[in-house]
Amino acid sequence: MINMSRINSIRRRRREGESIASIARAEGVSEPTVRKYLKVDDLSARPPVRKGRASMLG
Repeated sequence: MINMSRINSIRRRRREGESIASIARAEGVSEPTVRKYLKVDDLSARPPVRKGRASMLG
């Protein structure tokens, strides 16, 4: 995960009209990573959701 200052920089650059490809090159991350941090609103870490498994005995 990248730090908050980099995420804020990505968002600021996009607000200023910079392309996703240009932001990715400047920040040293991939284009999908830039899109991910532009799309997500809640950046708090969430624990992974674990699915229960059916009993093998039943």
